[in-house]
Amino acid sequence: MAANPYANLGVRPFINCCSVRTVHGGSLMLPEVRDAVAAASRMFVNLDELMEAASARIAELTGAEWGIVTCGSAAAVALGTAACVAGNDPVKMLKLPFTEDIPNRVIMPKNQRFAYDQAIRMIGTHIVEVETRAELDEALKLPVAMVCLLGTHEHLSGLRMEEIVSVVKPMGIPILVDAASEHLENPSPWLVRGADLVVYSGGKFLRGPQTSGLLLGRKDLVKAAWRNASPHQALGRPMKVSKEDIVGLVTAVEYWFKSRDAAAERRRWDADNAAIAAKLGTVAKGEVVAPTGVERVPRLRVSWDAARTGMDGEALRLKLLEGTPRIMLDDMSANANSIEIEPFGLQPGEAEAVGNAIAVALSVNAAEPPAPPLAAGVAGEWDVTVKFLHGARTHRLRLGQSGAEITGEQNSEAFSGPVTGRLTSDGVSFNFDTRYEGSIIRYSFAGQVADGAMGGTVEFGTKNDHHQGAVNLRQFGEGAWQARRVG
Repeated sequence: MAANPYANLGVRPFINCCSVRTVHGGSLMLPEVRDAVAAASRMFVNLDELMEAASARIAELTGAEWGIVTCGSAAAVALGTAACVAGNDPVKMLKLPFTEDIPNRVIMPKNQRFAYDQAIRMIGTHIVEVETRAELDEALKLPVAMVCLLGTHEHLSGLRMEEIVSVVKPMGIPILVDAASEHLENPSPWLVRGADLVVYSGGKFLRGPQTSGLLLGRKDLVKAAWRNASPHQALGRPMKVSKEDIVGLVTAVEYWFKSRDAAAERRRWDADNAAIAAKLGTVAKGEVVAPTGVERVPRLRVSWDAARTGMDGEALRLKLLEGTPRIMLDDMSANANSIEIEPFGLQPGEAEAVGNAIAVALSVNAAEPPAPPLAAGVAGEWDVTVKFLHGARTHRLRLGQSGAEITGEQNSEAFSGPVTGRLTSDGVSFNFDTRYEGSIIRYSFAGQVADGAMGGTVEFGTKNDHHQGAVNLRQFGEGAWQARRVG
């Protein structure tokens, strides 16, 4: 077997400076987890029997009433929602996601909407946003299946968890907290504060299998979530969790509470941040950003003189992706003259390589004069046809132009909104944005203008109020576009 299976496929691995993002592979499994997964793969076992035993052990380790392993934390959110909507009532379970005749409203504080709340809506629920106690009271006048909170942003809300608990608990309405990106504790502070269910990722800081998650909390609801999951013939049947993932994540939780040395981890993170900063020389400076809120890992903010280097954070990120060794910096922290590094995913010796690569990349660049704007004008009305991998849509653009800057608006049968963009000597680029539920849909156009027509490629993606970056903005792939002037 090849030492590097990715190389056989022509895929280049990278040094991970982005912590535990799923799109970059999450984290690396612990050696103990790899061994447990390999051992589990050599035998057969009944999944219900295995999950029952694993659940009891997870409860012992975490202090929760019960816990199950899911195929990722988003699946835990979906299955927890299914438990709150349908329980293990076969009539309700087999109706999902068609919920018109059962309580299907989920209350969320407005500032805590997040991209993964699509896992809630896929069960057939409707999210009701609230910001104040009065809005919460109003929302409770109609049947409610569940309340959901985003753990990382709960402390920023004027409507705190304790107040919500005091109102909804007497009504028998369960509360689910998404704490996927947080460190697991015994007991979970969310359960202590009154949550009924809490979600953690198994493939992030726990360093279990990447496709694993934890759902902890009330025994009746967690058991109901399992009955909505694979291998049972319910809505969650596609959310298959393997015997290997179950054993692997239980092993990771065992390690987390029995063997992990948190102080040694912190010393390693601090040392890696210092090693990167020491290699920057005079081209950039490194400043440690201490953890806040539920964060645990200190980050290093690298900043430089963008006017001298002619390079912003996203350009630096792309340059290091092309280098050897290949290095992945975090697009969501990229700014005009800085970017942040989280050392959790760094392996021994990699910090120095990261610092050296940043220093070299910023040393060889020099600011270039801006290119002249494209001579052709684009002000006026245009019909744009966007071709997806399957299907197409037409938009009507009304554009204005001031020098190289483009502004305007667009309309289609699906959505409407503002247009912003720019003309350069290389062509034209512009964006559409529109909000849908907890996400902002983005179309990013690039192409050429000639003879009353435009065309090129368009990238599709989303961002949200908590996660914005170039990677998410093109996560749905690309298509083609053509435009003709109509006025």
